[in-house]
Amino acid sequence: MESFTTHGLPAPRKLAYWNALSSEAFAAMEITPRDVAAFDGELRREPIGPLTLMDVRSDAVRIRHTRSHVARVTTPSYLLLTPLRGDFQMQLGSQAPRRVATGEYCLLDHGQPYELQHGDAVRVLCLDMPRATLDALLPRPEAAVGRVMRADSGLSRLLAVLLREIGGEIDPGAPAQFAPALAQGLLGFVAAAYSDGMDELLPATEARRRAIFACIDARLPDAELAPADVAREAGVSTRRLRALLAAAGESFSSYVLRRRLERCAELLRDARWRGCTITDIAFRAGFNNATHFGYTFKQRYGQTPRDYRASR
Repeated sequence: MESFTTHGLPAPRKLAYWNALSSEAFAAMEITPRDVAAFDGELRREPIGPLTLMDVRSDAVRIRHTRSHVARVTTPSYLLLTPLRGDFQMQLGSQAPRRVATGEYCLLDHGQPYELQHGDAVRVLCLDMPRATLDALLPRPEAAVGRVMRADSGLSRLLAVLLREIGGEIDPGAPAQFAPALAQGLLGFVAAAYSDGMDELLPATEARRRAIFACIDARLPDAELAPADVAREAGVSTRRLRALLAAAGESFSSYVLRRRLERCAELLRDARWRGCTITDIAFRAGFNNATHFGYTFKQRYGQTPRDYRASR
């Protein structure tokens, strides 16, 4: 995990360094401390697959991402923010400011202007997600941007707990290192939480179906995953879950098998997983029988897992 800090820098250089670092890590922005002379900040960063996880701690600041900054964005992305300590105020364009407290989270779009303000000793966990990646999972993502999510339902509570646990893994002195496979689970939980919170914006069946897909994707590594587990998390009966999946053209078991095979194919293509055996990759994706995995993988991709990895 990369670490950056203003501690030890000459006072006149701290602000310029922090502005440049923040603009490179997130998107072009302007940061104004409440007390320039006493300001300090720390940032830890680690890529997780296509995502970037960042842990930011700083003294009181005002952050502005203006229209001129938006024009300089070359790689559109969303930013999920959750305070692990303290709170911050968020404002999108001309909308009224909204407070985001510890245990809550919100989604920002670097393609839109926004402003953030917070006091001293605040710690915020940030998850930068490529726009196309989340757009593929979340219906009407524009309706989710700026929405403050509270841990008041099953799915939003699960994401809040997961983010808090991840934050605990990157405390100072803890050698955090996250597997790329975690990215799909995080994306699944984000999509599930926001889909579940947007039932009023979507046909109820479609919102619920997308939430179910996201729940399954997040729990693929669980070899014992059963329809009842997902139904309980999604807040529907097992019968209703099966009906929603059948209407989308797949049974629960066929969807789980397809997504596990796709997860394995992704890891077999990833050079960072070259040190893992094929059996280990299969088990990490939720398979519990190497022979069955090899047979179903060849059926889907026309090659054995070993040949598939070698050809990539």
